[in-house]
Amino acid sequence: MMVASIQAPSGAALEFLVLFGVILFGPVVISRFGLPGLIGLLLGGFAIGPHGVGLIGAGDQVVPELGQLGLLYLMFIAGLELDLHMLQKQRNAAVLFGLAAFAIPLSAGLVIGWALGWSIASTVLLGALFSSHTLIVYPTLRDAGLGGNPAVASAVGATVLTDTLALVVLAVVAGTQTASARIGVVLVEITIGFAVLVGVSVLVLPRVVDAALRRWSGDRVARYLVVVVGLLAMAALAEVFGIEPIIGAFFAGIALNRLVPNEGQAMDRVEFFGSAVFVPVFVVSIGLLLDPSVMFRADTLELAGLICLGALGGKSIACWFVGAALGFDRPQRAAMFVLTAPQAAATLAVTLIGFEVGYHL
Repeated sequence: MMVASIQAPSGAALEFLVLFGVILFGPVVISRFGLPGLIGLLLGGFAIGPHGVGLIGAGDQVVPELGQLGLLYLMFIAGLELDLHMLQKQRNAAVLFGLAAFAIPLSAGLVIGWALGWSIASTVLLGALFSSHTLIVYPTLRDAGLGGNPAVASAVGATVLTDTLALVVLAVVAGTQTASARIGVVLVEITIGFAVLVGVSVLVLPRVVDAALRRWSGDRVARYLVVVVGLLAMAALAEVFGIEPIIGAFFAGIALNRLVPNEGQAMDRVEFFGSAVFVPVFVVSIGLLLDPSVMFRADTLELAGLICLGALGGKSIACWFVGAALGFDRPQRAAMFVLTAPQAAATLAVTLIGFEVGYHL
């Protein structure tokens, strides 16, 4: 009598098991050391990846593809969470600070890239990485009753302009490096693409989604899927014009900002699936790319120091001088820096796209 052979698990079931195991336990373990859960996801991705124990090999496409969806979702949420009422209230201050918070770190990136002898495209991409930021700290300040502070409102409103400009730079660099046409033709195509994205996000998408949400007002699943379809439609539309899909996702978030309010049930569902699945999968997929043999070399650590200095230094200069020009005191300027220093959503997007087009920053 033959006994059935017992084999080690493999395939999609094992990959999803280790993936969601990292998503569940990574933040829990790393939080014991007083570190953010994001670090646990990154380290967990490294641990199960090709440079770790190899449970997910270098040729695997399942997790990276899910990570791409997570990246789109991350940028979509970034657009949804922007406080457009705050932008309108502090319009002039937000525009002034937004331009400074973009231009000064961008300039720092250009100087560092030039000093390192990088190509023009790599240097500009580094500047775009410096100029973007994510409002991770805003909920904490809002809960502390500082949401209406003019300095906080200006920094929140400035994020719309700053991240949009950073993504525009990303679109131009990625488009000119991946397209076979001449640069002038690519720039015209990207310009037309941005015009179409703005037009659709202002005139078409909100009306279509609003009508669909009214049509399925009693179906929670259908209402959520309407929002996801709107996100993916804008991402696909961006690709038509050679623009990175994440930019379309960001525009979709801004377009649906008023239809999916931060305190509403729809936003709860969007954030639930984002925080439970899509965004963690994206962060784990970034962890799969970590290679200690490269990360801990002397030249890599030196470059990391320059990047931190350029990004944080550029933001601090913008906050200090523009804050002073706007009449904000030192604590208010410090609050502006705390809001604009974190680098997460747009910065991770710029870094990943740079990696994919061949610029391993």
